[in-house]
Parts: sequence; C-alpha cells; structure tokens
Amino acid sequence: MLVEEQYLSMPSGRTLAYAHGGAPASTDVVIFLHGVFGVGEATTLSPALVERGVHFVAPTLPGWGKTSPPSSSQSFQQCLFDDLTALITRLHPQTENLRLYLAGGSFGTVAAQIVYGASYDDFPLGRQIAGLLLIAPISPPHAHSDFNKCLSSTNYLSLGTPYHVLPFNLTQRMGMLMLRHHLDTPEHAAKFIHEFAFSKLAGEEREVYEKWREARGFEEGQAEKDIGASMHHSVATTWKGFLDVPKIIHSNWGGYDPRSVHEDRQIPVLVVMNRGDRDHLLMGEWLVKNMKGTVARYEVGGHMASMFTADGIWEQFLKMTMPMKK
Repeated sequence: MLVEEQYLSMPSGRTLAYAHGGAPASTDVVIFLHGVFGVGEATTLSPALVERGVHFVAPTLPGWGKTSPPSSSQSFQQCLFDDLTALITRLHPQTENLRLYLAGGSFGTVAAQIVYGASYDDFPLGRQIAGLLLIAPISPPHAHSDFNKCLSSTNYLSLGTPYHVLPFNLTQRMGMLMLRHHLDTPEHAAKFIHEFAFSKLAGEEREVYEKWREARGFEEGQAEKDIGASMHHSVATTWKGFLDVPKIIHSNWGGYDPRSVHEDRQIPVLVVMNRGDRDHLLMGEWLVKNMKGTVARYEVGGHMASMFTADGIWEQFLKMTMPMKK
C-alpha cells in the first residue's frame, strides 16, 4: 500500500511531496532518494533503522508524483537543494546537531551524489552529511570516460550518444509513449512490473525473494501491487521527471567529481551492486575504484535484487556510519 503523503508548499509556489517515519525527534536523519518511476515512501522501515532510532525521510524528487518540476529559471540541482533544505528545516527546525545519512537507489544515486558534492554555499546542510549509501548506482558521465561502455543497448539509446545527437529529447519521448499505457492505472503498472521483473526471478534470487516475501507476510503478487501503485503515482500528474532524466544525468552534477573530493569532506560510503545488473555493476565498480574509503557490497540477482536484501544493506551501512546507542 502506498503510504500517505504529506506536502510542503514552497515559497516559489511549487509543492514538495514527501513521506517520513521512524523517530521524528531523532537527530540522526536518513534521507532516501528514489529512482525512476518511484516516489518518496516510508511504509515499512527496516528493523535496522528502527533499532537505531533514526528519522527516515523520503522526499519525492522534482517532476515525479506530486512534487512540482523545477521552475523554468531553476536547475534540477538548485531545486533539489532548496527542497531538501526546506524539508529538513521544517521537520527539524534546530539543525545544529543533525547528522544526515544520504541514500539513493538507481537514479536516486545521481541526486544523492549531487547533494553530497554540493558546495556548502549551495547546500549548507552538507556539513552535516555523515554517510552515503548508493544502491545500483549511476556514475557521473562527465567524469567517467567509459560511461557509454557500461550501458545496455536500451540505456545507450536514452543515456548514451543518441541523447546528444537526436533532437527534442526524442528517445525519452518515445519511451514515454511506449510506457504510458503500462502505467496508466495501478493495475496495469502491477501487471507490467510482474512481467518485466518478478516473473523473471530464478535460482538464488527467486529464493531470496521468497524469503523476503514470507518475512513480510506478503501474499503472492502483493509486492507487484505495491510497486505498481507507486509507479502509477509517479507519473499520474506529470511525466516531466521521466523526460528530464537524461538531461539531469548529463548536467555536470554541479561540477562534482568523486575522484577529487576534499579530505575534509570524505565520509563512509557503501556502494551496493547487483551482479546481474550489468550497467549499474560496472558504474558501481568505477565508483568504488575512484571514491576513497568506499566499501563495496554485492548482491545476487538483477536490478531489483537489493530490495530483497535491504535489511542487511541498512544494517551494514548504519554500522559503518552510526554508533549503536546504549
């Protein structure tokens, strides 16, 4: 079930949608940034998050769900900084003692890295970032010279050289036309994610999924219904977020380069890669090689595999970044 959203009216007239859970008075704040066809959700928190007593905050990124796209005069990066600053200060007016733990999945790792690499002038709360979790990550193409070589043929069309060559964001618009009828209702979206992903689970990944489903008391098909509801919701208002994905990935990320992070800004980083997810595996291995102090974690399966092992991922990340409270 899609968690009930909350909304923050921005001074510019935009709306920011978000969900949050856990311990709202905690000074340990986990910010999770979703991927493509996602929205901010906090329906069921991992036991590791509950045990540490964190406040889990999941904003919906600009142009997705009911979060307004950036204004015509604002970049995605500045919009993201403004949204996070407004949201964090609303939920935690006293920010001095906050410790922020940034996490993202897939496209959300782009947003997470942009925030992590932002200047303190652009994002003053960056001084309080204490950890970075990147799940199925995307590397910055302006820094990663072999970025195109990591891409499957499908992703190459939308994110590789054709994006720069074809006019009018043509490949992404074609993708929207092909996907629109799959996501026009929650039921259609559930059917789509079942056929696209869940029906193809096999071997060890299928076993891990079954254990995950049983542990949560899900009936067969419940996960597809929940994800389908989120996917439908993510584009029910606008497809602007989807259309802007290639532009954002190729936006220079505010100049962020993981190879040149200053020593005083280095924090624990966990990069999670799924062995059957070639594109993000190759990008993740480049990040591990080029980000000092980064720890690599591998899961068995395709792009969604880390969802089924999320409890272990959160446990490892929090052990790296947050001492257990007595």
